[in-house]
Amino acid sequence: MDKTQEKFDLFSKLPNHSIPKWADLPEIDLYMDQVIALMEKYLIDNSSQETKLITPSMINNYVKLGIMPAPVKKKYSREHLAYLVIICSLKQVMPIANIKTMIDKKLQQNSIDELLNSYSNLYDFTFKTLLETCKTHLDSDEFNLKSSDDVSLFTAIAAANCRNISNKLFYMDHPQKTKNMNKKKSKENKNHDKNN
Repeated sequence: MDKTQEKFDLFSKLPNHSIPKWADLPEIDLYMDQVIALMEKYLIDNSSQETKLITPSMINNYVKLGIMPAPVKKKYSREHLAYLVIICSLKQVMPIANIKTMIDKKLQQNSIDELLNSYSNLYDFTFKTLLETCKTHLDSDEFNLKSSDDVSLFTAIAAANCRNISNKLFYMDHPQKTKNMNKKKSKENKNHDKNN
């Protein structure tokens, strides 16, 4: 197998995962166990073997924190699922409080179905863009990416940089959050020093 064919095979093995759109969500209301099963199906590519992506206690916490509406008679609608898709796909890279702020802000101009659809489109776009970027750098001699481990490292660094830029942009727009985080870190450091 030549080098070009190896590179092609590397990316052909990656599943083209996408986030569901509003029309893909079930129209009937679901109980908690059905929601968990459905969310695991939707977001299986976002989870790791070690951690659960979604649990009943997590969903209950999101409701208590006001990130998503409460269920009606223990049943969850399409609206709830839309919130959960966004929350669960972002929580690995963004604090829950920031996700809440962003959702609240977006919902000032959009309905939840519009928000989910635009989020899904943006998710697909960034997935394809990152794949194209990896392919470009894999073809380049400058970065010397020869194996799937090299590309994995490249994408991990890209993810770290994306998270860093995302946080900086978020806190530029929400300076109060930065002050609160600094106070919390200062308090944690004092408690740590006291205990050691």
